[in-house]
Amino acid sequence: MKIISFEDFIRRYYSGEEFVVFDTETTGLNTFHDDIIEIGAQKWSKEGKKESFSELMWVNPNKITQAAWEVHKIPMEEIEAAKKPSEVLDLFNVFADGKALVAHNIKFDFPMLNSNLVRNGLKPYQNDEVACSLVYAKEQSLPGKLSHLAKHFKVDTKAESLHRALYDVDVLINVLNSFMRVHEPEEMQYSLLI
Repeated sequence: MKIISFEDFIRRYYSGEEFVVFDTETTGLNTFHDDIIEIGAQKWSKEGKKESFSELMWVNPNKITQAAWEVHKIPMEEIEAAKKPSEVLDLFNVFADGKALVAHNIKFDFPMLNSNLVRNGLKPYQNDEVACSLVYAKEQSLPGKLSHLAKHFKVDTKAESLHRALYDVDVLINVLNSFMRVHEPEEMQYSLLI
């Protein structure tokens, strides 16, 4: 996993590159043994948000730690009715199409994704270049938690919706849009005056 530098991330965003912003909800915090329960993602570029992806995955309910369930509170009947993990992960790979992935804590989500891919008979994600808003926030001396970062940038959030994958992706994209406005390259700012 290679984290794209903040400067390079900004440059690539303003040059029009499309990224896949994603989030996972899991059975626990062990990236080698725990399972993804839900994965949400959205294609994002300077043109805005594009198509989205949101799927629950079947897991053994006994595998969900109490601490994990208290965070995401995904109803057990929804998990029991979900698609097989291999099917969802294969669909995610098709959706993401090898684009650079972005997450708020990529050091958790990316290894969790790859571990789940391999355990379900699939290859690791084909692009190991990733971006991390948590790393960028720390570099800018900004709050580390996504909810605090959202508050800092005046992004509205609903506490009861946090920790559902696609909702968190939406919040993160709004935070990233604020990051990009604050760090817009000077040559972009002046080009609007000409």
